[in-house]
Amino acid sequence: MLDPAGRAGLEAALGELSVAWEGGPFAEPARKLVAEHAGLVRDRLADFDRLADAVRARGARHVVTHGEPHPGNLLAREDGYRLVDWDTVGLAVPERDLAVVSGDPAALARYAEVTGREPDADALALYRLRWNLVDVAEFVAWFRGPHERTSDTETAWKGFTETVDRLGAHAA
Repeated sequence: MLDPAGRAGLEAALGELSVAWEGGPFAEPARKLVAEHAGLVRDRLADFDRLADAVRARGARHVVTHGEPHPGNLLAREDGYRLVDWDTVGLAVPERDLAVVSGDPAALARYAEVTGREPDADALALYRLRWNLVDVAEFVAWFRGPHERTSDTETAWKGFTETVDRLGAHAA
């Protein structure tokens, strides 16, 4: 469950940067973007592996995690909020969800105060990096595959470029 979904496809794409991608109007721009940032993507994959090894070595207890506890998965009710969309539920260290919920040191300190467990900085970095690697892999698969120019692909292209920028901020 730890390895980023789509990693094998992303690694295959990194090996095929000298061949034109012909899936649709964003295929070649996507190939060029990935080629331009291939070193970065490879570095982040290596960072991911290093962080994953460190987190596994600590042997922290796994708990039930949601996987995507962002505001889009909260349903407001009269008696409080409900977390919905449990299709990514899994056993993992708590940082799997904490990494999505907050990067605010004060909020993480409050978590430590309430639970008696200090969040693991490497695990937080691991899951933040994992999120972005999964997104890059999904965008690469989308743009390498058959697609048309639509408002969805225009939005996806913007998301892809922003995600690659975020990946650059993840030096671990």
